[in-house]
Amino acid sequence: MYTHIVSFKVKEGEGITFVELQKFEELTEAKPAGLDHFNIFKDRNEENRYFLVEFWNSKEDKDKMEASKEHHLFHEHRNLVIEKKYKTYECDVII
Repeated sequence: MYTHIVSFKVKEGEGITFVELQKFEELTEAKPAGLDHFNIFKDRNEENRYFLVEFWNSKEDKDKMEASKEHHLFHEHRNLVIEKKYKTYECDVII
């Protein structure tokens, strides 16, 4: 299993909007092939920092979804509430 982790700094006062956009995407779009599930974590130590953790069957499945027109449109909307993207981590789940 492949895990994709991204950390974001969300604009002041936009935390709820960020989370709601992610939830809305999950509820309204068909689950992408290969996506097992995802979680959103809010950092306890740094204000307005969030982590998106996605669990995929393979990196190829994630790359295929990210190449879609629908995903690019979603990013356009989500970028309105993001101040900056920190880091991206790619991991293989071994346990």
